[in-house]
Amino acid sequence: MDDLGEEERFIHVMIVESNINGCMVLFQCLKSTLGPFGSDKLIVDDDGSYLTSNDGATILRYLEIDHPAARLLISCAKSQDDTVGDGTTSVVLLTCLLLKNALSYLKQSIHPQSIQIGYNIGLDVALSLIDEIEIGFDVEKINSYQHHHQQQRILYDVASTSISSKILARHKDHFARLGVESILKLGGNRNQERIKIISITGGSMLDSHLIDGVMLKYDSQRNRQRNYNFHSKTGNNTFNIIVGKLQLQSVQSDLHFVKLKANLQESNTTLHSKKIQEQDQLLYRNKIDILLNLNVHVVISDTDIPQYLENLFLENNIEYFCIDDSRELERISFVLGTKFVNDISTSLNMEMISKATNIERVSIGDSIFLKISGIKNCDAATVVLRSPTDTMSEECIRSFKDMLNILSSFIHNPYYIGGGGCAYLYIANKIRAKSKATDNVKLQFALNAFADSLESIPLILIQNAGFDGIALLSKLKSIHEQTNDENNNNNLWKGVNLETGEIVDMLNDINVKEPSFLLRNILKLATRAAQMILRINNNILIEPKVAFKPPTS
Repeated sequence: MDDLGEEERFIHVMIVESNINGCMVLFQCLKSTLGPFGSDKLIVDDDGSYLTSNDGATILRYLEIDHPAARLLISCAKSQDDTVGDGTTSVVLLTCLLLKNALSYLKQSIHPQSIQIGYNIGLDVALSLIDEIEIGFDVEKINSYQHHHQQQRILYDVASTSISSKILARHKDHFARLGVESILKLGGNRNQERIKIISITGGSMLDSHLIDGVMLKYDSQRNRQRNYNFHSKTGNNTFNIIVGKLQLQSVQSDLHFVKLKANLQESNTTLHSKKIQEQDQLLYRNKIDILLNLNVHVVISDTDIPQYLENLFLENNIEYFCIDDSRELERISFVLGTKFVNDISTSLNMEMISKATNIERVSIGDSIFLKISGIKNCDAATVVLRSPTDTMSEECIRSFKDMLNILSSFIHNPYYIGGGGCAYLYIANKIRAKSKATDNVKLQFALNAFADSLESIPLILIQNAGFDGIALLSKLKSIHEQTNDENNNNNLWKGVNLETGEIVDMLNDINVKEPSFLLRNILKLATRAAQMILRINNNILIEPKVAFKPPTS
């Protein structure tokens, strides 16, 4: 800070150091959770409820942090989780490393602006290198008979890498397959609400499965005890399902006028009640006659029905399901490949009816479901996740949704790179080469700080796996220094197999692949967050406003 006074420079560095120290609390908390061998954190709330997780987004959500700079960093990391679904921990760690490495140069009187300029140049170099090394993924070949196995293998590798550090990692092959099959069901649609995820406690996690239809849960004991006999009424082994609204308010309105008319005409109370009841039943029967004529097996609506109508459905062997959530009702209509009917009793035809090849009751754990599957042209699905305990259930759902988010984004931005930290080392090596090529000493410092920060990510991965991080990183850096255009970048994807501690080709030897947009987002967010915090030269505490109190006599 060449143009600042000594005292002002000291205060500036002190403020920046305070903010960096506040952020380093997050670094120390999350450092040991990074990677497939990261440690879990036991999170306990005020009520004594507990949760174990190594997911960065989950840990940050429960952390109670007072320091404003740390809270600023958490908000930046949250945007990574919201937009991409992965990389939250990497954003926090890389930001903290950039800040920590910048601090040592700030104390040597290097102006924050010089470091920010260097970080901008480092980021630009990194992004251009990613553009050079990323590998294209041909989405059109997923459904090609000749190439679909190879293309789906890439999807499996990306899915497997994305959950390798999450709670589903123990059975990552199984869940990667479920994730790929689920996302392919969407047929290019990015609306992940079409994939319903149901978590059921009990059983093995390997019992998790995918169905090409819906699972409707029986909530009431009365519905559980009903004895429906599901058999096709159409003669071609298909079942008819309708989704929509019953609009019973029109029946209630008609019944109101019937009662008024009966009150005026009848003096006999018994006869009066009997006529009203008969008219009531007639109105309800007329309401569902069209369902009976179309041989409907299942009606899914959002209306609580009276006992008589319920009995009428039961007598005609029609299963009725009431679902309060209108959005869920519309999602089910999407899954079943049918139109949502605003009034089931009017303007109904066979085009509005979904056809399924199988309807059955299934018992999973302590819950009973109606399973509707075998839907023609179904572009959605239901995933049943099994988890050993209630505390793991929420984390399993979150991890699976993160994987779906990664896969969906990857299909629409189809480029990938090697994972496991090898890209960080390659980029760091190129940035060091650029640093040596410049005569600007301050820029050299900033670029070296950027490269040091990138190299620390694979170092943390190696250390968390229990290997000698310094020795392995030194070997890797030496290997990557030999990477150039003459040897066709043969060492580009060199990294450490975290299961064996051997140096391998991460992309081709052990199939560790990740979307290139994931690394782009991490680098952009971490660099911008670090620059934002470095620009702060004062923390202003706003005192809470105090209500005016009149003077006392």
